[in-house]
Amino acid sequence: MDRTLKAFLAVAQHANLTAAAARIGLTQPALTKSIRRLEDGLGMQLFLRTPRGMVLTEEGEMFLKRARAIDAHYRQAFEEADAHRSGVLQEFSIAAGAAYHMRIAPRLVKALSAEFPHTRFVLEFDVAASSLARLENGSIHLLLGAFVAAPPEAIQTRELMQVEIGAFCWRENPIARKTFIQPGLLREQPWVIYKRDGHMTQRLTSYYHENGLPTPRVSMEVDALSASFFMVRGTSYLTAAPTSLAGAAKDADLVRLPLEDPIWRFRTGVWYRKSSLRYPIVQRALALLEEYCRPGDNIPKGYSWRPH
Repeated sequence: MDRTLKAFLAVAQHANLTAAAARIGLTQPALTKSIRRLEDGLGMQLFLRTPRGMVLTEEGEMFLKRARAIDAHYRQAFEEADAHRSGVLQEFSIAAGAAYHMRIAPRLVKALSAEFPHTRFVLEFDVAASSLARLENGSIHLLLGAFVAAPPEAIQTRELMQVEIGAFCWRENPIARKTFIQPGLLREQPWVIYKRDGHMTQRLTSYYHENGLPTPRVSMEVDALSASFFMVRGTSYLTAAPTSLAGAAKDADLVRLPLEDPIWRFRTGVWYRKSSLRYPIVQRALALLEEYCRPGDNIPKGYSWRPH
């Protein structure tokens, strides 16, 4: 890729000339010259030099969209060539959202590692909104999570499931004895929230407001769903989680509250780069995900399957 474009993307990412120069292996004066040369060629200013660092102008923001698209196409051209030549990935990285944390993603990696023993696997837990840019730039190969936006040009998706978010509490919590939970019973309840998913707090707040309740009392935010289950056990806290995790919640002495409507429903599936489809491991991963999310015994309780 053109070094000037590479310099622009580095500065846009880091908003700091020193960090950007180190990232792409240039001296700061050389990087500054590259940016000035690009601005002169375009006839417009791309950055404002401020005490807080390099801030994109309105024109810079517009140019960034095109630059990222060029970068994505450049990377994926190399990926397609590599897939055609070797068909082998030395490392296969997956980012999985909350609905895939405890069963589907680990099961997928376990199966793939048996079939592709010479590939190193990396499985991390994150939300789609945070990981989409990393999928575009090639840092990860698959993203399992909510359809938070229309996929970018070079990204394809397959819908696998519609997920419901429910409320869980410790089995000895008095509210757990209710056979039906009216929304009003949640008014004063304290919550432990999975903080990586910014939509979780927003949707819980919307649920409260739609039912005429004040903003929910979020007492704790944690970085892992398993940690939220641990925090709720033995306390009066509630937590919000995919209803598919009812089995894991039960293992932590939690029960799902019988709400009339779930806190949130959303479509989920797998996101992947078109250019990665030549790799056998990607094709196999997609086939296994279809199998694991098929209606019947393979699909965890609490999911609703939707055909593609």
